[in-house]
Amino acid sequence: MMAVGPYRTRSTGGTDMTGLVTFAMLLALALPAGRAVASQSWEDGPASSVLVESGGFSGHESGHEDAFIEPHHATAGDDGLVLDGQEAFADAGDSIFDGYGCTSCTGAGCDECHRSALIDHCGHQKNGCWIGRVDALILWRNAPPDRPLINNGLVAGPLLNANGMDSTAAAGPRFSLFRVNNTTGHAIEATYLRAANFRSIRPLAAVSQPYTLAAPGIFGNATSSFQDADANLGSRLQSFEFNRHHCHGQFVRFLAGFRWIEWQEQFTLQGSAAGGTNDFYQTNCFNDLYGGQIGLDANLLAMPWMRFDALVKAGAYYNNAVQSSQFATSSGTPGAASVAVGESPASGAFAGEVGFTGVVPITRHLDFRFGYFGLWLSGIAQATQQLSGQQLSPGQPAVGSINTNGGVVVQGVSLGLDGHW
Repeated sequence: MMAVGPYRTRSTGGTDMTGLVTFAMLLALALPAGRAVASQSWEDGPASSVLVESGGFSGHESGHEDAFIEPHHATAGDDGLVLDGQEAFADAGDSIFDGYGCTSCTGAGCDECHRSALIDHCGHQKNGCWIGRVDALILWRNAPPDRPLINNGLVAGPLLNANGMDSTAAAGPRFSLFRVNNTTGHAIEATYLRAANFRSIRPLAAVSQPYTLAAPGIFGNATSSFQDADANLGSRLQSFEFNRHHCHGQFVRFLAGFRWIEWQEQFTLQGSAAGGTNDFYQTNCFNDLYGGQIGLDANLLAMPWMRFDALVKAGAYYNNAVQSSQFATSSGTPGAASVAVGESPASGAFAGEVGFTGVVPITRHLDFRFGYFGLWLSGIAQATQQLSGQQLSPGQPAVGSINTNGGVVVQGVSLGLDGHW
């Protein structure tokens, strides 16, 4: 084969290749002992070699920055080092030591490392994790159903109606504990919450014309009158539930479980008439709801610095309801009368819950939570709904009944922390 121009003619199989081989051997001997190079392939030009330390991915981890060896089957991809088919560095700043927010799926299309939805922040290096939540609830309840209570001749219609007794806010805690299977995404949950004391106080100052009980009266008394009065409505809520969560894809979990809910109300009316006589009316209602519920927990939006979750639950409940009423007077025929009535089950009850929560990560294992909480109960006994069903007069047989046609809505905000380990 002939060369053209100033190059001299030589054979491609001649002894001139000996110099290239000799140079390659000298280059290999010039490398420091104990090091090897995993060369990267390139399209447009050579890429830098990758040095990997024995026993780790950083010289600082073993304390010997100069001791590097080549790992088994080490190759270099477009995004970083790949060991035995596993990507060690997905991009700048991500490492296999940062399992927080990494999905645990396998197979084609599951090589992304990102903040996972909902509650499974265990990382791909664990089979499961515990998640503890503590929330502070600030809640309001709506007023009871329509029921006239007190009249006064100075105004038309009832001066005080039960549907005008809006309560002040009540506060309480909510504690949740989850155990999450990081392989399947399924979880079990136990949650307890309590909120007290919802309170509505309506004082009626002394006026020129006496107050009277609005028809049909209270406990069969329709003619009582007084100069001043105080009406008081209090209530409280507590609940415990145990649920099983079934993961359906990355962003949705179905849940089913058992729940107990207690709703308590107390209504009191105390009036003073001329001459120092007093009338006292009081009703307590307890509702213990036991039943099953189903629901859905979904991730609506996920971003690197925040996510938004939505929750809805609904269930049918057995209501073990009890009401107790008492009347005492110092006028007319002085004395007291009382009655207590309970039914088990009093009626079928319903409970529904909705929630909307924003979650902001604070540290690797701690999130800040804020959101909306709403609970609806129906088929319950409410205190003001019992005032027409009792016949209480001192010295007479007491007659009682229970009404479970009431309903209440409790809603407000939640603020809390979410820890996972």
